Amino acid sequence: MSVSVMDADDAALTVLRRPDASMAEVMAALSTLDRSASPFRVHALGIAANITLDLLGTYLRRYAYLAGVRLTVHQGSYDDLVGDVERFATAGVDTVLIVPFFDNLQPALESQLPALDMAARHAPVADFLARVELAIAQAKHVGTVLLAGSHPWHPQTATMADGVVAAAIGSFNSSLQQVAQRHANVRYLDTASVLMQVGAEQAFDARFYHRNKAPYRAAFVNAWARRIEAATRGFGTVFYKVLVLDCDNTLWGGIVGEEGALGIALDPYQYPGNVYWAVQQQLRALEQDGVLLCLCSKNNPQDVQEVLDTNPHMVLRDAQIVARQVNWDDKPTNLRRLTHALNVGLESVVFVDDSAFEVAAVREQLPQVRTFQVPARLTEYPAMLQEIRQLFVAGGVSAESRAKTQQYRAVAQAQAEQAHFASHDDYLRSLQLRVRLYRNAPDQVPRLVELINKSNQFNLTTQRLQAGELQQLMERADATVYSFSVQDRLADHGITGVLITEDAAETPDAVCVHSFLMSCRVLGRGVEFSVWRAVLHDAQQRGKRLLRATYRPTAKNAQALDFFDRLGFPRTGDGDRGDGSRHYQAEVDQVQLADSNWVELNDG
Repeated sequence: MSVSVMDADDAALTVLRRPDASMAEVMAALSTLDRSASPFRVHALGIAANITLDLLGTYLRRYAYLAGVRLTVHQGSYDDLVGDVERFATAGVDTVLIVPFFDNLQPALESQLPALDMAARHAPVADFLARVELAIAQAKHVGTVLLAGSHPWHPQTATMADGVVAAAIGSFNSSLQQVAQRHANVRYLDTASVLMQVGAEQAFDARFYHRNKAPYRAAFVNAWARRIEAATRGFGTVFYKVLVLDCDNTLWGGIVGEEGALGIALDPYQYPGNVYWAVQQQLRALEQDGVLLCLCSKNNPQDVQEVLDTNPHMVLRDAQIVARQVNWDDKPTNLRRLTHALNVGLESVVFVDDSAFEVAAVREQLPQVRTFQVPARLTEYPAMLQEIRQLFVAGGVSAESRAKTQQYRAVAQAQAEQAHFASHDDYLRSLQLRVRLYRNAPDQVPRLVELINKSNQFNLTTQRLQAGELQQLMERADATVYSFSVQDRLADHGITGVLITEDAAETPDAVCVHSFLMSCRVLGRGVEFSVWRAVLHDAQQRGKRLLRATYRPTAKNAQALDFFDRLGFPRTGDGDRGDGSRHYQAEVDQVQLADSNWVELNDG
């Protein structure tokens, strides 16, 4: 690619990053990037709504390009929910966005409601919910369906008329949330909070709503598109795991080395301590939802430990902090140390600091890390934490994702204990490892999608799947989705691995490995070898003679390079197209698997 093309792309992306960019500038930048030969990831999204939302597609494309994605937006017909979704599914879109505008479920519904009896109030809601269920049935194999919540068209009116409108919208949103909970590939997307953020005056345009059923101004659509980008985790490009926090003027107000452990600002009843205390409450909620909290602070370690131990207003304690680098080294160096200790990539890290200097240093030296600076107007800090929260849990949190801090602490404890054993094998046997294997478990889809999309280092093929695609594989007679949980005497690690096989189309007696991946926190214990006993047995029971597998290299999975060699599969040839891939074929009744007899495998 020529330098001039790269410069044009960079200039266009710079425009898209500018919060004050005009609509004309945004459109021109999108046009430049549409013509670019840069290797953007591709993603397709369909919008089904009972209003006109052409402008939303423009802003979705804006944030998609900023996430490194070339987004194709399919606009549905006006208020044809089931037909739209059926067409989107046929077209193979990756994501469907369903948008119900409450006031337009029937003409001027909010104005009608106070005069209607209960049955008449419920009828349009029931009709739309029934259509949602039919549409979701059409989208069962679409990767992700975003079901947008609703909000009042007239926020002031919604609080009047004895609260009838507010109550009706609240009930409607509760029903939408229940629908989302019943389907693994459906996520509820809150829009009322976006309206609160932008304000009704900046959000709505009555002229275009009444003339063209296009109620939203650009300010709302822009903020909403950012929320959708976060909810889809950058249209499938990012999966954050770790939140790294500075201490002074980030976790608390003031400098502990000067103020002392009890002199810092953290009092919940007094400003500015109440802001930091509220932020710590939000951080604790994130930790409980599975986010790994770490400290990275230029400080004396003893001072920080004293705050954790003795300050009565500290919400976060040692139990919530999985790792820390508290010293006088530079922040980029310490962030590298933290990710090495946790065995995660820098691209999975969000970093928060009050210092513009430190934030700039991390942005320049570690561009993979997502950075946030504590707002100069401190009262905006909790709102910034809500934005950060969207990066981690916008897509929902599975039960296995919770309590990650304890699981990673158990890994650290295991590493410490290993030094006391005469051999590595003795240590592995002492762990009392137990693996439970599942096949085609639809109740595990949310957790499996999470693993598939965030596992990078031990991932043999790095094929990303969304919920609908995974469900489709589970339903196929020629494919099997294996999953497995791991327990040892130190911790229950939950569902930590996925293995998918499918029959080879060109060879009737062969099974191919579609995917094999595991969480890095249970690697190196023999678990990765133990599950193949069942896979070979299943293949043999189905009359298959061969098992084929491929390692496909990425920038992050080098540690899995020789896994199939160590497992015991014969190699058939390397990288026929010069792509570094390795190909294997084993005879199911003859292959000798690597030893893992210290792992107890419970099948089913």
